[in-house]
Amino acid sequence: MVDAKYIGLIVLAVFSGSMLVYTWLSLYNRYDSSVVFYAALLIFSFSMMLVRAKTAQIN
Repeated sequence: MVDAKYIGLIVLAVFSGSMLVYTWLSLYNRYDSSVVFYAALLIFSFSMMLVRAKTAQIN
């Protein structure tokens, strides 16, 4: 089970990563929504991997 604080951190990581990619692509007028989506998906999966490893150590 994932704690509420970890869910908040995952949401924050996905949002900040998505906004970073969006800003980076917007600087060059090359915005592509699929790139932002895949970046958010990558950040989400990496965050979940870290949280699962952290919660497995506690139990």
